[in-house]
Amino acid sequence: MNQLPASIRSFIRTWLFFEVIVWIYSLAFHRFDQVRWINEWHQPILDHLFRFFTSLAEVFLPLLFAVFLYFKQRKWVLPYLGSYLLSTLITQGLKHFVFEGSLRPFAYFRDETYAWYTVPGVFINEFNSMPSGHTAAAWFMFFWMALAAKSARWGVFMACMASGVALSRVYLFQHFPVDTAVGAIIGVLSSVTLYYLTIFKKLANESNPSA
Repeated sequence: MNQLPASIRSFIRTWLFFEVIVWIYSLAFHRFDQVRWINEWHQPILDHLFRFFTSLAEVFLPLLFAVFLYFKQRKWVLPYLGSYLLSTLITQGLKHFVFEGSLRPFAYFRDETYAWYTVPGVFINEFNSMPSGHTAAAWFMFFWMALAAKSARWGVFMACMASGVALSRVYLFQHFPVDTAVGAIIGVLSSVTLYYLTIFKKLANESNPSA
């Protein structure tokens, strides 16, 4: 791991910390409490903040970053788009074939008498909960942003941004925490795989031509 850029090392460490926290939270508490405690945070400023975080993982910003790479690091464009495609295929495959019909919180708790808060103007999905596509897209994209940023501090910052997207999906009543943990695994491993197969191995061969 020491051969990886500092930004990627710090990004991956922060991702692992995120995974540990979310899995502990998901396994230690009942689903109702997992969602209820976050749902109780609701404040107008947080509504706007988490809508913003969720929007980061939608199509516009990932494609805009692809354009940025085209002009700044053209050799990264294909691996970046490849990891985007791989992440999307895995996520959608799991949603529609492995976990088909898995209920999102709104449908899962339909029979509960608890008064759930939903953010005004946000459409609440009911099915295909596992895994979180927004979370997978966020972790995939911010991996490459961390790589471009280079410094360890930026790696931590990018991972925190991806964590914010994951938290937004629970706050907006769209996913359970475990959905985001699995989405993050897909996003990071998709990016790591394409990075290793294309960029990392090429750099390793150039630095050790006799190998």
